[in-house]
Amino acid sequence: MKSMTAYARGETTWENLTITLEMRTLNHRYRDIILKLPQKLSPLEEKVKQFIAEHIARGRVECTVKISGDMEGLPKLTVNWEAAKIYYHLLEELKKGLHLEGNISLDMFLGVKDIFTTVEEDEHIEKFWSPLQKLLEEVLENINAMRIKEGENLKLDLEQRLQLVHELLNKIQERAPVVLENYRKRLKHRVEELLDNEVDEIRLAQEIVFFAERSDITEEIVRLKSHLHQFRELFSTNEPVGRKLDFLLQEMHREVNTLGVKANDFLISQQVVEIKAEIEKIRQQVQNIE
Repeated sequence: MKSMTAYARGETTWENLTITLEMRTLNHRYRDIILKLPQKLSPLEEKVKQFIAEHIARGRVECTVKISGDMEGLPKLTVNWEAAKIYYHLLEELKKGLHLEGNISLDMFLGVKDIFTTVEEDEHIEKFWSPLQKLLEEVLENINAMRIKEGENLKLDLEQRLQLVHELLNKIQERAPVVLENYRKRLKHRVEELLDNEVDEIRLAQEIVFFAERSDITEEIVRLKSHLHQFRELFSTNEPVGRKLDFLLQEMHREVNTLGVKANDFLISQQVVEIKAEIEKIRQQVQNIE
């Protein structure tokens, strides 16, 4: 289990260049890779994003690459001689056709498109991929190590909170028969007061059965414990589990709400409030899990 928050930085040298890479990962529902590369290395953008995606399944990734030094061999300005010659001949024809005075000068070429062009030496750019890839591997290894370590800390905290929820459910389960018995005693006492000690035991039993059915919380407790078990099982998987845990928490919250409505007991209601508080704390922690 991994956290989604981490930071790592790496640096390497290659052909008199210093390449610096910083990476930060943050919480996000999906995978969102934000990449900042030097303009001259923009042809490698998709390659870098794909490489990051192979190592990080979920979360926002902010990656910045900086290069210092002489980036010789990368995009440079060149002359399109073919276009320049054609333009020169056209100017010669225009000059003769219109009987114009003066010479054809360099200034006349400066604003013409396609004569001066930027050429990227793709072969040289591809050479950058090898050192950049090694640096990415190093930084991603450190990022994932940090995410795993933080994930272990989250796991310990979650296990403690899950155990507390389990204990509270046990208390509620133990309390449920007492609630029914107390209700039976209160109902019998009220009936005796109203009917001057003459109690219809059959009618009393029917009322108690009706109350027991209406306030039975066995199903909710069983489902909640099942969700707790599934929650713990997901801790041992190497796959991203954040979304699954979030879904289980939604189901747990729904069951706890139903339990609170049906319980009809002050002490159980208090314990339900405690469980809700723990589930909310767990939910906040789960937002950090990949």
